[in-house]
Order: sequence, then C-alpha cells, then structure tokens
Amino acid sequence: MFRKIFVLIVLVSVFFASCNRAFYPSDMYKVKDRATFAPASELLVPGEPLIQIGDNLTINVYSNKGEKLLEPLSAASQQGAGESSPIVFTVDSAGYIALPIVGQTLVAGLTTDQCEKEIVALFAKSVVEPYVQISLLNKRIFFMTGGTTQTATVIPYVNENTTLVDVISSAGGIKEGKAYSIRLIRNTTAGLKIYAIDLSDFSQAKYSFVQVLPNDIVYVEPQHRPLRKFIESLAPYLTLVSTGLLIYNFTR
Repeated sequence: MFRKIFVLIVLVSVFFASCNRAFYPSDMYKVKDRATFAPASELLVPGEPLIQIGDNLTINVYSNKGEKLLEPLSAASQQGAGESSPIVFTVDSAGYIALPIVGQTLVAGLTTDQCEKEIVALFAKSVVEPYVQISLLNKRIFFMTGGTTQTATVIPYVNENTTLVDVISSAGGIKEGKAYSIRLIRNTTAGLKIYAIDLSDFSQAKYSFVQVLPNDIVYVEPQHRPLRKFIESLAPYLTLVSTGLLIYNFTR
C-alpha cells in the first residue's frame, strides 16, 4: 500500500516538475513570441527619460529669459530679494500637474525638454520672455531577478550616464541569473518595450554600456535547477511516507 502511495507521490512530483508555472512562480516577464522583443540595437542610441505618473518635478520659471524669477511660482518659499527655491509638483494619476496661473497641464509622456517648451508656451501669454527649468527628483532604476540568493534592488539614478553594467554592479552582479537572458523594460513614446540582452558572449559586450533611463526595469532571468527543485518539493512527501511507514511497522 505504502509502496503504491510512494510511487503516486513521485509521479505527481514529476508532473509538477514539468510545469514551470507551478515550480517557478517567481519568474517574471516571460515572452512566448520572440517577435515581442524590440530590437536591442535601439538601446545603442541614447534615449531621453519620459515624465511619468507619480514623478516629482521641480520647476523654475523666470521672466526676461531668466533674468528675474517669476514670483507666483516661488511665493511659498522666498529666500531673499530676487531669489527663491523651486516648488515640487507631483504628476497626478491622470498625468497632470497644477501650475499657478495656467492651471492643469498634461506632462506625462513628455521628455523634460518637451515639457519645458510646453510650459514656456503657456506662460508666454502672461510672462515676458519666460525661461523654464525642470528637474526630475525621484529618479530610480529597478533591478530584479527570480534567484533565491539575490533580492530586488531599487537603484537611485544620480548620473545621466548610468549604464547597464553600472546597474548590475550596483545590485551585486549576477549570482544565480542567466547572463544570456537579461530583459530591459522601458516606457517609450511608442509605448512599453521589452529588450532581450545577452551578456554571456563577448561579441555582445557593447550592450554592457547602453544607457539606462529613470524607471527602467532590468530583469535577469534566474538559473533554474530542476533536480534540486524536484528534491525540495519531494522532501515533505518523503517525510510523510517515512513517518507513515514507521507508524505502520510499530502498530502491525
């Protein structure tokens, strides 16, 4: 009887071992069709970060091409005559910020340069030769892997020249992941894109130095070990069977 139960447990475990979703539930960003990947060569051309929902922006508006600060935007925190600190604006869930004088302004999906031009055009109606400076505050990059020995990392984006190898190094390198299966997910003007990068081959080393942008996601596919996973999943059942056999031997 117990032999039959043991055989049944083994068969069930083998079945689950063949099912990636059951065995590896932490896997992310799976792609069934390779055509889903955008050409990695696009990454070799430096891109510009897009303003996204939830971003915090500092905005300085000056009149006369920057000779004088625009008082309404800095009235909340004046530091002295002719000087003030910028105000922080948070992009709301609809992609807007509320600017003094001009009101609700759609900024999500724009680069900082595009946003500056948009705000200049809006303030040109009430300000003489406006000059605008915008900075993104909460800039960060996300590094993730499904490996058990490496945790996800949020890396502050402090340098516009941050590269993929900078991100991987800051996260502690690739411990259990596949260097030949790295995904970079980026929000672009054409929508969300996913890129496949192989750093296991020296011929692809140029992709180590592609520029990453704020809010990029770098995901390293974990290195699966089916045999170890199979043994781990089987261990509780083997313990149960062993306990049952001991009880059976003592009570028969």
